[in-house]
Amino acid sequence: MPNKNISIIPLGCPKNDVDSELIAGTLKKSGYTVHWDTFSGDTVIINTCGFIKDAIDESLDTIMQAIRAKKEGRIKKIVVTGCLSQRFGGKLSSQLEDVDLFLGVNGFENLPDLIRQNNRHGSFVGKAFTAYPEQTERLAYQRTHSVYLKIADGCNNNCSYCVIPFIKGRLKSREIDDIVHEAKTLVDKGAVELSIIAQDTLNFGADRGKNELIKLLSALEKIHGLKWIRLNYLYPSHITDELLTFISHSDKVLKYFDIPIQHVSDRILKLMNRKTTSDTIKRIIDKIEKNIETPFFRTTVIAGFPGETDNDFDELLNFFNDHPFHRIGVFPYSAEEPAVASGLKDRIPQRMITERLNRINDLAHKIMTGLSSDFLDKTYDSLIEGPDPSDPTTTLARPWFFAPEIDGYILIYHPVGKPTGQFARIRITDALGVDLVGELAGS
Repeated sequence: MPNKNISIIPLGCPKNDVDSELIAGTLKKSGYTVHWDTFSGDTVIINTCGFIKDAIDESLDTIMQAIRAKKEGRIKKIVVTGCLSQRFGGKLSSQLEDVDLFLGVNGFENLPDLIRQNNRHGSFVGKAFTAYPEQTERLAYQRTHSVYLKIADGCNNNCSYCVIPFIKGRLKSREIDDIVHEAKTLVDKGAVELSIIAQDTLNFGADRGKNELIKLLSALEKIHGLKWIRLNYLYPSHITDELLTFISHSDKVLKYFDIPIQHVSDRILKLMNRKTTSDTIKRIIDKIEKNIETPFFRTTVIAGFPGETDNDFDELLNFFNDHPFHRIGVFPYSAEEPAVASGLKDRIPQRMITERLNRINDLAHKIMTGLSSDFLDKTYDSLIEGPDPSDPTTTLARPWFFAPEIDGYILIYHPVGKPTGQFARIRITDALGVDLVGELAGS
């Protein structure tokens, strides 16, 4: 009887984590025992990212580690799934003969049968873009109290730097009833926070002819036991007055605005094929601040896009001085074929990209740490995340304005008497970079 131990190694974004949990659920249903993040057992599945160069390099490095483990006899089969496989599966298959199977971003329901086959499957399985496997129950990867809920896949925006439409295809929204059913299942398993994700969250339902996000949020709000609903990846031009009104009156949808602006120079935004202008972005921010009490802002920008002049870059720096975001993520431009921008002229030299990246990161750090003082001496209902992996005597907690994994923590240097996934009233006593220091209210 074959060994039915399988290890899954998720790489990349939260959307990949959801896919990895779906893969795990499919395998568990077929009788496999699933482990995470280990090069051991019968089969290792690497769910890859293939979005930009750094992610590709990480995925390839992980594949090479698996190949070494296979040659040493620690594993028998290697399966590569996800975005890297979807993007380069045919090419990689001919170059990496020790990998037994390349599977793209879907077709996970076929994995148990494919793994049971003894032959190497060769090129590439599962090329077509398919819908979310609604009949598959996810098997948790890490947390159960705070989980991601994927409501759609694919994107119609066609930003010139982005390969997502080539990997994931056009927008495909899930049915509201299916999403709510999954959300209830996750809450029944202990979730108190759901982070809503998609490539273009605010366009949910547009592929069916009508935006349905508020209808979905209204249904999710009714789930007993669910405390926080967090929206991620809010394309700026899709933020409407109706959405802001809904959020302002909601007890569960957090006043958290993750708005990837990418740039503010009109010339660069046009080259990026973004549907916004500098004025549009500024008006949206002003509107949010006017209509939402104490909003929290996160954004991402790209440094070194082809044709970016010193003036364009200075405009970006000046924008953040005038509109300080609580969290600013900065990425160096990465030319990715077949995205349109990969063929643009006026490429920025790598040394200049690195210099600009360092400059804006320095400014971002100054802004983010400066804004931390706004939270001092205030008390928040915070979600206990458990002990700090680097210091078990310190407990980590998150207030509503810190998204899981990316925004930081409250550090509590004394016992809190509450388990992971429970809430506690925490008073902020100090700031430590982008993290905060706190204590139980009243202690």
